[in-house]
Amino acid sequence: MSRIDVVDEAIIDADPSTVFKALIEELRGVTSWWKLHLESTPRDKEKFGRKGSVFDITVHRVGTPKFTARITEIIEGKLLNVEYIEGDFLGNGEWSFEPIDGKTKVRFRWNVVIKRPLYRVLGSYVVGKAHSGVMQQGLKEMNRYLTQK
Repeated sequence: MSRIDVVDEAIIDADPSTVFKALIEELRGVTSWWKLHLESTPRDKEKFGRKGSVFDITVHRVGTPKFTARITEIIEGKLLNVEYIEGDFLGNGEWSFEPIDGKTKVRFRWNVVIKRPLYRVLGSYVVGKAHSGVMQQGLKEMNRYLTQK
């Protein structure tokens, strides 16, 4: 089975608490700065942002990957861990938020197994590279969103 284990990082021009809240609001569907690349739909919008919260993800790329995630650990402003439980990918994602001189180093590790046959044919390198493209676009959009607030 094809496995992907990639890490994406960026420096965001805001403190970790603000960056963390912006990510949660985007995943909750309150904001839409990442929507051109990735869309999240929580199963329970009112209770979203707690351990156990489940959300569906659609990636706006070739093949339109779809998968479902559940929050497994959440420490406000520091850490967000998710488990991918259904769909095209199964595995884990880990967000960390590190303060650096009034800014935040955001790090996302995506460690998954490819379930969709088409993506297995493309291979973990191609799919991992496409994933990093979506992540880098999202992080740029997050920075733009937070610096224009």
